Amino acid sequence: MLSRIEPGNEDGFLLIELLAATLLIAVVVGAFAGIFTMIEQRDNTLQGQSVLATSARPMLDTMAAELESAMCNGTTQPITTASGTQLTFTAPDRQQPYHLQQISYTLSNGVLTRSTNTGGPPWTMGTARTSTSVNSITNAVVFDFKAAPQPGQTQAQANDLSPNGAAVSAANLPNIREVTMLLTVVPFASHGTGSLTAQQSASLRTPSCS
Repeated sequence: MLSRIEPGNEDGFLLIELLAATLLIAVVVGAFAGIFTMIEQRDNTLQGQSVLATSARPMLDTMAAELESAMCNGTTQPITTASGTQLTFTAPDRQQPYHLQQISYTLSNGVLTRSTNTGGPPWTMGTARTSTSVNSITNAVVFDFKAAPQPGQTQAQANDLSPNGAAVSAANLPNIREVTMLLTVVPFASHGTGSLTAQQSASLRTPSCS
């Protein structure tokens, strides 16, 4: 009598099982890749904002300190040019004995530059030296100028001498008492997204020659 021979048990995966496993692995890998990309973008944004903070804020502090020490050049007013995009004034340098220097800040095409020149008595200024101070600036008006407050007013309520960034007239240059500086900067392309806004104000100790 012939006996029935049972076929052997062959373990393995079906094609449908392999496809399902591959799809699951792809979903998991894609999810982790998305998380890593998001973390990298956040790090780039923080790095970019850190770069901005180390350039914009110190520059505002420098401008404020220089403005507070602004002084007359003979009979010339401390501030000789004032508008929303340009500021020129005279201040002493750090040499001993001190020299007067003419300092200019100019905003052009999103770049704020600083120029200085100096000379000797009667303080005829020589050739200016220019350097890039802060770039990637997005606001069109950097400087705002206010007169002394009237009785009963605070400095914030004082007359604005440069509304909407207009140039301060020659007659009003001696009336400038406070300068407000505002910088809104964006990171470089390689440093993520976002923006940073920094503001600083300075009161003139010697606003006029009178």
